[in-house]
Amino acid sequence: MVALLLTSGATAATAATAATGPASAASARTSLAANGTTASALAARFRTYLTGRPGAVSVALYDASSGATVVSGNSSRTGWETASTVKLDILAALLSKTGTSGRLTAAQTTLARKMISVSDNAAASTLWRQAGGTAGMNAFFRRLGMTSTTAGAGGKWGLTKTTARDQLAVLRAVAYPNRTLSAAARTTARELLRSVVSSQRWGLTAGVPSGVAVEIKNGWLPYDGGWVIDSLAHVHGGGRDYVMAVYTRNSVTMNTGITTVAGLSRIAWAAGPVRG
Repeated sequence: MVALLLTSGATAATAATAATGPASAASARTSLAANGTTASALAARFRTYLTGRPGAVSVALYDASSGATVVSGNSSRTGWETASTVKLDILAALLSKTGTSGRLTAAQTTLARKMISVSDNAAASTLWRQAGGTAGMNAFFRRLGMTSTTAGAGGKWGLTKTTARDQLAVLRAVAYPNRTLSAAARTTARELLRSVVSSQRWGLTAGVPSGVAVEIKNGWLPYDGGWVIDSLAHVHGGGRDYVMAVYTRNSVTMNTGITTVAGLSRIAWAAGPVRG
């Protein structure tokens, strides 16, 4: 179990393909639906796409322009391994303790940059403990109303169980004004998410034009005979502002899971603004 948890981010990320990267601004604008779509229609598009994809998938999206939330997928599963996406949760939990300053200590800042930018596991383990470990993280999850999320036990943070819908709470806390994270804390988190190395910027960047900001944290883990591939992102610009979470399980290969996430990303962008 520990060996699975500590899969190297830098090594695993090399499997990401160029095909999942940003589209050109021109092609994205062409495909962007002028009048957007409804939440129910987008959920149906996601489900239709997933009928042709292997593995179990859960997807959730919150559109800030309308307040609409979309939840879809091809599985009734309620516990999804976070893999390295929990590193965003760890960062948010630590920042929630900084008050209005939004400033981590110098040592924490160095570790947080390693944890987010290159998905460093040792840094994550240290910051997990500083966030209070399993008990501290569970308290943070309850504070955000994440009733379907349970922190990994025994320091196995990558085996935290969650849902795509629950992870929207963390993404919204980082992306938009709220009582949990100060404006300064949100700025710190978003700057770190923008610093993720290019080899790890796959998944929810797909189909998004190059001029649009994508603040992202991905997770990948060989587990239980297959791959866990997860992606969290805040996408804003070009007339759009949304946060999106995708959790997958049982992908035959890492690239299979990445391709699935990329397809969902393209559908989300092409759909245009989401109405309730």
